[in-house]
Amino acid sequence: MGRYITTTGTAGLVQRTVGGTYSAQVNDQIICTAGGFTITLPPNAGLIANDTIQIIDAVGVAGSSNVTLARNGSLIQNLAQDLIINVNNACVTLLYNPTYGWLITR
Repeated sequence: MGRYITTTGTAGLVQRTVGGTYSAQVNDQIICTAGGFTITLPPNAGLIANDTIQIIDAVGVAGSSNVTLARNGSLIQNLAQDLIINVNNACVTLLYNPTYGWLITR
């Protein structure tokens, strides 16, 4: 079934405030308080279908000071490329699929 952020309560949700380079963990909701840094996604070995990570540009700086999501061996949206968040106030939710890698769901 996977580990995922629920919409009812905070079961499983781990909110982290990050202003610099960070290694994400499954079920992280990452509140970015700065831009111009990299978030590294978890390695494939520990992932299961439907694992979720959410990244939020809380201060609206990603447009001018991008946040990079380093794929760490996984695919992102079925591509072997890092994901650049470059839109102010963006909220990106990623869902892990063993075949296609991290998929952008919102």
